Amino acid sequence: MRTILVGAELKHRRPGAAAYSETSLDELWRLAETANLEPVLKLRVKLHEWNPATLVGSGKLQELKALVEEHKAGAVIFDDELSPAQARNLERELRVTIADRARLIIEIFALRARTREGKLQAQLARFSYALGRIAGKGGSMDQQRGMIGGRGSGEKKIEYERRTLRVKITELQEEIDSIRRERDTQRSKRDSVPMPQISIVGYTNAGKSTLLNRLTGDRHAIYADDKLFATLDPSTKRVRLPEGGVVLFTDTVGFIQKLPHDLIAAFRATLEEIKYSDLILHVHDLSSPDAKLQHEAVKATLDELGVHDIPVINVFNKSDAVKDPSFSAWAPEHLRPLFISALTGKGVDKLLASCASALSRRWEDYELTVPQGGGLIKEIYDSCLVKEVTYTQEGAALKFRATPENYARLLKRLNAAS
Repeated sequence: MRTILVGAELKHRRPGAAAYSETSLDELWRLAETANLEPVLKLRVKLHEWNPATLVGSGKLQELKALVEEHKAGAVIFDDELSPAQARNLERELRVTIADRARLIIEIFALRARTREGKLQAQLARFSYALGRIAGKGGSMDQQRGMIGGRGSGEKKIEYERRTLRVKITELQEEIDSIRRERDTQRSKRDSVPMPQISIVGYTNAGKSTLLNRLTGDRHAIYADDKLFATLDPSTKRVRLPEGGVVLFTDTVGFIQKLPHDLIAAFRATLEEIKYSDLILHVHDLSSPDAKLQHEAVKATLDELGVHDIPVINVFNKSDAVKDPSFSAWAPEHLRPLFISALTGKGVDKLLASCASALSRRWEDYELTVPQGGGLIKEIYDSCLVKEVTYTQEGAALKFRATPENYARLLKRLNAAS
C-alpha cells in the first residue's frame, strides 16, 4: 500500500520540550517498509499550535489531501500519537487509512512474532491499544434498543465492544501468566546449576542477534537481518569464556524511540528477564547519527522496567561501518565504550574478556578434590572458571573461581557422593 509519512512539530517549542529528531521520519520510513508498506513521501510540517481535531490544522490538511491524491496513497502514518478523535477526523477528511507510530510498531510486532508467547503478547498489545481508542462513531455506535416490552434501551454498541475487548485481554493475560510460570520453573532449573547470565539489550537493528551468532560461532543460526525488529522472541545460548567456564547470553527484543506503553506492558514478562541478569551488554550502533537518542531510549525503557544496580558494558557495534574515526557518531568516554564489529568479529575477544572481568567480581577462589567419574569434574568445568587441575590418587585437585552459591551447591553434591 502506497503510504505518506507525516512528522509534525511546533515552530516554537515549550521550555524543556524535547527537540524533534531529524532522523525520526527516516526511522518511520524503515518501520513502514518493515510492515510491508510502500512509503512514497515523507512530510515534515511545522505548526504554530496543535489542532485538537486533526493535529495539523485545516491548511496543512488540505495540502496533505492534495498529496494523497497526487501520489495515489492508500494510507497516511503520523510520527506523532493521534487521539481517537483526530484519527477519525483525518480518516473522514482524507478518505484513506490513518495510523500513528504506536499503531504501526504494534502491527509490526504482530506481523513478526514467531513463538506462541510472542504472538500472545503482540495480540495483547493490539487489544490494549484498541481499547484505549474506542470512541463514538456516529450512528454506528448508537445504543441498541431493548426489545422486551419496549422498555428502555439495551447495551450501547460502544459498551459492548469495550466489554468484548476486556474479556479478550483478560484471557490473553491469563495465557501469558501461564507461560510466565513455566519460565519461572525453567529459571529455577537453570539456577540449580548457577551459570552467570548476561542480557544483550539495545536499540532495534543495533546488531544484537548478529553479536549472539558471533559469540556462539553461528552454531545456532539465530535469525538476524538489517531490518527493524528482525527478531522479537528472546534467545538464550551458552557461550564459553576464553578463560573457561560457561555463561548464558540472552538476546532481547530491540527498543525504539516512542515505544508504545501497550507494548512494554504486553512484553513486560519477557523483558523482566533482564532483571535476573548478572551483567547487561548495552549494544549501540556506532554508525548511527542518532546514537545518543537511541542510548537514551534504551535507558528510559530499562528504567521503566525497574532495572537498576546491574553492571553494564556499553558496546559500540558496527565499527567496520565507520571508515572515518573522526565521524565518531557518539561514544562518550564516561560510558567507557568498547568498540566491536559483530559482523567481522573485531573486538569480540576483548568483549568476552571484559565480560569475564565484570562477572569475576562476584566469584571467589575455591579448591576441591573431586573423585574421577560421576560427572562432577565436567560440571565444575562447565559452570566455573577452572584455573588449575592436578590429578592425584584421590582424584582431581581443582583450583577454580565460582559464585558462593555455585560453590555451596558443588560442595553439597561432593559430600553427598562421598
